[in-house]
Amino acid sequence: MHQIVPKAPDVVAPSHHVMPEAPVLRDREPAMLACSQTGAPCPALQAVFGSLAPTDDTARAWLQGLAPCSACVVSAQSERDKLRHLRLGQREREILLGAAASDAFILTEPGMSRSISAARRRAALSLGKAGLVASVTPPKDGRKGNAPRSPARATVALTDLGRYVMAAYGRYLAAGKPIRWTRPARGASLPGRDPSDLRNEALARTETALRDTLVELKGVLIAAIARPQKDPALLDAVTRHLERKATLLKAVLEPSRGPART
Repeated sequence: MHQIVPKAPDVVAPSHHVMPEAPVLRDREPAMLACSQTGAPCPALQAVFGSLAPTDDTARAWLQGLAPCSACVVSAQSERDKLRHLRLGQREREILLGAAASDAFILTEPGMSRSISAARRRAALSLGKAGLVASVTPPKDGRKGNAPRSPARATVALTDLGRYVMAAYGRYLAAGKPIRWTRPARGASLPGRDPSDLRNEALARTETALRDTLVELKGVLIAAIARPQKDPALLDAVTRHLERKATLLKAVLEPSRGPART
């Protein structure tokens, strides 16, 4: 560590830059509890934070980041609706069909031309932006001992949304036909759960935020002890910032640790 007490942005993670202010009770639903997709109150956030409503915009954004959107069916519905404008070319179809047939799809193969390799990578990037595939660790080649290993190749696998797409629209891909996004196969269920069932997930994310805050506070104090600080005021500001945030998170968590809501 080259400086006695790092500047606040270096010490505090981006999500911790602004400390949520003291709780404020309001007649209207706090903006921070709104679903990022629909704007309606998020049941998962409501169950944990209740009527807590910081007035600072950045603080509200930080609390919004604790919403378990990745496990929510509402978020999956929004991502599915965005696919109506997605066009799948030959390479995108190859990747989706290949990834659906195995746990992982390797984009490049020995002897593949550079142009095809680049086209596959571009297609994988497009599918990744659409949320249909994600990069994964390539599977082991089964070699033992000192046998030479083949170079690692770019590998992707279907996401939960990608598996839904293959279940709902795979028949169009297999037949080489244009996808009719408004006509999913019967019985194909979107991934995710109802937001009212995600109280425990929101609580777990909040507990993780508390642990991370305490770890950062410990790091700041250890750095200050290791070498005398040149700017005590900076140390005081950073530690107070983290202490206040930890206090608020703890206050939120204690009444929330009740029976899970179903």
